[in-house]
Amino acid sequence: MNAHDRIRCALHYIEQHLDEPISLAMLAEKSMYAPHHFHHVFRGLVGEGVAEYQRRLKMQRAANALLYSNRQIIDIALQAEYGSQEAFTRAFKRWCGYTPKYYRKCSPEHEFISGETLMTTKHSLLKKHDLTVKVRNIPTIHVACLRYVGDYQGCGEIHEELCTWAGKQGLFENPPEFLGLCYDDPKTTPAEKCRYDACMVIPESFTVAKGADKKEIAGGRYATVTHKGSYETLYITYAALLGEWLPQSGEELQEAPSIQVYLNDIEKTPVDELLTEIRIALQ
Repeated sequence: MNAHDRIRCALHYIEQHLDEPISLAMLAEKSMYAPHHFHHVFRGLVGEGVAEYQRRLKMQRAANALLYSNRQIIDIALQAEYGSQEAFTRAFKRWCGYTPKYYRKCSPEHEFISGETLMTTKHSLLKKHDLTVKVRNIPTIHVACLRYVGDYQGCGEIHEELCTWAGKQGLFENPPEFLGLCYDDPKTTPAEKCRYDACMVIPESFTVAKGADKKEIAGGRYATVTHKGSYETLYITYAALLGEWLPQSGEELQEAPSIQVYLNDIEKTPVDELLTEIRIALQ
């Protein structure tokens, strides 16, 4: 494996074991590097050290919990590994400029999301998009995937790489189904650090060749809504789903990436006719 593939193994392990002790030696072994080389390669490719990366993911998770759950702030602080609410408050304010209480109270009013300005009234978002949310039981899905890190607006390039890989594996004999896994909320994550997996549904028994990863997307209860129009305006439907529907629904989110199912072919469909099903995992 090349350096990017090796470090990707370490990143996946960190994400999947965020609440467990992880040593540099363990990550070096997972990525097949000597311990004294691993840290320098990781920082060089990721742009931050392992500890910084872990802290940022935990703080982003905490910010999402403040936005999209009713959990007590002390519980969120303890999950983020702060011994007190006061210590968490100080760290959170250093991170984003707001205290957790203020962030939870005022974030629904913030208009700045992923470089775009939303309408100030959420009800107008719901009316404009005729938001119809369905809670469905979705079965487990197996996918081949490639990771992209950066502004979500640029993730089309990783889908092109995935299609090139899939063509070599003969996966276009049947009409393919493409998904995207969005791990980060642009409200809480710098655009250049947002994580996204371009995915293609495969049979469970399919052996994924070198160049892509195999992943299982857990089945369960999902809130689903269909967005019509450009991928660049997906943020509006997300804002309506998470900012308006979720608080009124009585539902609680799972700590899982949101799923985007691309229902038609971008190469053959006018932009204003594109359909994307958004799936949000529920407890």
